[in-house]
Amino acid sequence: MSIRAVLMDMDGTLLGKSQVAVSMRNMLTLQKVMEKGVHVIPCTGRVFNMMPPQLLTHPGFRYYVTSHGARLYDRETQSSLYTDLIPAEQSAELMRYLEGKGLYNEIAADATIYYEKSVIDHPDWSVVPEHHVWYVRDKWYTAVDKPSEYFLEHHTCVEKMNIYGIPAEMQQEIYDYVTATGYISHTRPGAGPNLEFLHCTLNKLNAVDAVLSKLGVSYEETLAIGDSSSDLEIIKACGVGIAMGNAPANIKEAADDVTSLNTEDGLAAALEKYIL
Repeated sequence: MSIRAVLMDMDGTLLGKSQVAVSMRNMLTLQKVMEKGVHVIPCTGRVFNMMPPQLLTHPGFRYYVTSHGARLYDRETQSSLYTDLIPAEQSAELMRYLEGKGLYNEIAADATIYYEKSVIDHPDWSVVPEHHVWYVRDKWYTAVDKPSEYFLEHHTCVEKMNIYGIPAEMQQEIYDYVTATGYISHTRPGAGPNLEFLHCTLNKLNAVDAVLSKLGVSYEETLAIGDSSSDLEIIKACGVGIAMGNAPANIKEAADDVTSLNTEDGLAAALEKYIL
């Protein structure tokens, strides 16, 4: 059966060392794949407007599975076709607890990132991830004085939160608090300087189900490629599942094939082999 759709991860898969720009070979290969009528769908933990600029401007990309499946975004209609979000009241409760602590907290919602204004007006660049610097510098985000009040007033629901550079003395307390709410799921094990969490019911495959149904494409006609645990179920579910050469052993074992490293354009090599 021919491949009609590609689900591709971003970090560690499409993107190389910079985690910002798509290589020439990868971009040209994606163009050729789309010219054959194959749908290419970014499938990532990133929020929509933190995608590489090449993907945000290329007319061939329409659907994006973002924030680990919390949102399926249609760029053409600027609407969400599927969501699994932390409800507004619970989102506000989390932010009331986190506000005023001076934490660099990326609050993903409405396909963008919100920040507490007092923090982002004078960011601690030492805790901003290197590949997020352009995003902060160019002010792609939305800053609000009191995120808890804003989200409650506007009935805004959180896709996920990333907190970076948590001081050592606060790490366990914050981890315990958000865990005890009972409505979040962590993507990193245990307390530490960085936390990422999202709605406890989130399942990336639900967003994939929605986009494939929209396109009229089956899992058997789909190629998935990725490098991390969040890609595992999708790699197993698709007709062709590809692990990157830099993926952990369990991802490689579950895949149908293993391509080269992300820094060696492994994504392009896989698409050339199976589609072109």
